[in-house]
Amino acid sequence: METKLARISQLSSENPGMVFTSVGHLINRELLKECHRDMDGGKAVGIDGITKEEYGADLEENLNDLVRRLKQKAYKPKPARRVEIPKGDGKSRPLSIYCYEDKLVQEALRRVLEAVFEPHFHEEMMGFRPGRSCHMALRKLNGMLEKEKTNWVLDADIKGFFDHLNHEWIVKFIESRIKDPNIIRLIRRMLKAGIMKDYQYEETGEGSGQGGLCGAPHKFPCGVPRSGITVEPSGILIGAFRIRLIIKISCLSCIPNAHI
Repeated sequence: METKLARISQLSSENPGMVFTSVGHLINRELLKECHRDMDGGKAVGIDGITKEEYGADLEENLNDLVRRLKQKAYKPKPARRVEIPKGDGKSRPLSIYCYEDKLVQEALRRVLEAVFEPHFHEEMMGFRPGRSCHMALRKLNGMLEKEKTNWVLDADIKGFFDHLNHEWIVKFIESRIKDPNIIRLIRRMLKAGIMKDYQYEETGEGSGQGGLCGAPHKFPCGVPRSGITVEPSGILIGAFRIRLIIKISCLSCIPNAHI
């Protein structure tokens, strides 16, 4: 499976304008089994209470049933369990905790999306990318501030970003490179699965839960395709993590031309 995903990544890299119309079949039993093997079993459980150990006790039958539902377009994600995580400033951050089976599908989808989109991210973008980290972003920023001309550093924090993501725009971004109806259907169902908060079901007409594994649709702009952010050559995007991004600006004239 890694070979197939690597081939998709190679094709995407070598053909920047390529639109993939058939990648949904990659979310198969083999990939889901790999996702189960790599999944952290110590995470909190979703509304069904099933752990990795319990799911794995009858893994073959569970995966066969999951793949059958995916092929028959009968798979429907369960609502996420919504909890509030305290922040240092006295406020709280909403966290969505998904059922184990849904996390498997999210992880499989993430790997497919990553293979297609990763080659087109800005080299300077460090957030939520394989082999990169916030520490690398800080080292790169520190080196640029010390060695290059810098007039301004813009540190922006987007308030309520995840809560107000427009579902149609998420789909449009993905369809810029993937037009497989099976993938699009799966993403729409994930976005519309709803949440359970204080034992009450709430629809999700907008926004995306923090805590999911599917990075590309859920974590914009931590990694945005080249068409997503336009910055003049003298304004360099250093890193974007969750809802914060840092831009080093070396001339005042480029500030009005940075479209975010």
